[in-house]
Amino acid sequence: MQFERRTERAMTNSEIKRTQHNPMENNQEHVQPVIQEEADFVAKTKKYRKQLTTLFIVVAIILIAILAWFLVRQSQAAKADQAIALADVEQNDSIALNLYKEAATHGTKSGDRAKVEAAIRLYKAGNYEEAVKYLDEASASDDIVAAGIETLKGDCYVNLQNYDAAIKAYEEAISEADGNTQLVPLILIKEANVYREQKNYAAEAKAYGKIIEEYPAFGQGSTDIRKYYERAKASAAE
Repeated sequence: MQFERRTERAMTNSEIKRTQHNPMENNQEHVQPVIQEEADFVAKTKKYRKQLTTLFIVVAIILIAILAWFLVRQSQAAKADQAIALADVEQNDSIALNLYKEAATHGTKSGDRAKVEAAIRLYKAGNYEEAVKYLDEASASDDIVAAGIETLKGDCYVNLQNYDAAIKAYEEAISEADGNTQLVPLILIKEANVYREQKNYAAEAKAYGKIIEEYPAFGQGSTDIRKYYERAKASAAE
């Protein structure tokens, strides 16, 4: 009986030893996930750091490009201003034209002004087609200047006997002039003259009639507008 009890006690102790866990094994079980989490965190940090570095490089490149563009624009504007300043005081039209053409190559507001100035001199010299090219490339934020560009373009087309294109340009000029009481009537007179060349007397009368009805103060004291209006009406009735 004593042997059996000792055996039972021994077996119990052996079982107890087997069932007991090593504290180091427990620590390893807890430490391993922590180590993995730290490794994942380091990997993610490196990934994000790489992405941020790439982003900073891209932003820096964009900023450098914008700065370079700004400096180029400033340089172009300075060159255009210098050429225009010389052209404005130049007495020789041919030299002035070349200076304006040089300034017109720069895509700036000064360049736009140079295009118009070049077109004016080309128009005076009878180079209407080339003048139109410069006018087509010119732009203006001011309504009156924009209307002037289209009016000069219409004048060029009249001299080229392209009357349909002239009417289109004059209509655009009227739209840009936005009801200006001095400019719109003048453009309408030009338009009326083109209609007369086309023998479109009804349209001519309509143009003069618009001046009389919408711009009565224009040419006040002069009977010419009404006289031309009556003449166009009579021609249309024939």
